[in-house]
Amino acid sequence: MFYGMLQALPFLAFMVLPILIAGGIVLAWKRWFRNRNRRSPLTSELLRPPGYGLQEKIDEMEVDIDAYVIMMIVVPMMLYGLWLQQRVFTDATHNPVNGIILIIAACILFVLTQFRIMKLMKKRQKYREALSGEVATAQLLEPVIAGGGRVFHDVQATGFNIDHVVVSPGGVFAIETKHRLKSTKGLAGELAKVRYDGKALHFPSWVETKPITQARNQADWLSKSLTKSTGDTVAVRPVVALPGWYVERTGRSDVNVINPKNTSFMLKPADDSPIPEDKRKRISYQLEQLSRLPDFSKLTTKV
Repeated sequence: MFYGMLQALPFLAFMVLPILIAGGIVLAWKRWFRNRNRRSPLTSELLRPPGYGLQEKIDEMEVDIDAYVIMMIVVPMMLYGLWLQQRVFTDATHNPVNGIILIIAACILFVLTQFRIMKLMKKRQKYREALSGEVATAQLLEPVIAGGGRVFHDVQATGFNIDHVVVSPGGVFAIETKHRLKSTKGLAGELAKVRYDGKALHFPSWVETKPITQARNQADWLSKSLTKSTGDTVAVRPVVALPGWYVERTGRSDVNVINPKNTSFMLKPADDSPIPEDKRKRISYQLEQLSRLPDFSKLTTKV
């Protein structure tokens, strides 16, 4: 066994040497890229687009999936090559134990890697669906901008993010978007309807309360944060956006649940006293600080 491992060293060197050479080339390129005396003209004044945090997570998962796919292909080949090397230089024909061990190891690795890939792909699909919902809501909020309001996306908070924040004469709104798939079986009109009784969301075949609590907590955090940073009392109204759903409201609540096509209420003050323009500017400035993209001039030096 030990002698066979020694004889397999040339094969291992043949497999590892190209990896080491490729790694050296990548490291040399990164060193050259960092020292090329160039920087991006873009500054940190840019704001986050809708779903920016989700897109980052999707990109990270795609890298992980690619790595697992490469591992699933390369490692069994290396184990097979090792077995062939042992068979050439040792009497493996009459001692199949090593081959059986390698086959079992390859099968276990294949199953575990495939399981991990499927889990990542399922999670990535959920993030993609959530991203499409945030992008759809952002586009449907454009009438608010046309009406004199401002919309901020992917606002960073303590340990979480707020999908959209609207600042308009009618108030400040923290919007949590939820993308929920519809069933394809049944009457189309009934399958597209969600009933909101002020406490829970009653979809055609399930009930949710978490989005209501989440939106309320986010609005409470943002209200406290803006009040502290602006020096003025800032009330933030929580909103849950369900793009593509018809919302039937049957109860009263501080959390408004809407189809984002219906956003005109955000421009109208609830008590006929619009937020003064100077206060809106102070609020918007603080929200800008919570919505900044990273400094691209620094990001482009890190590869």
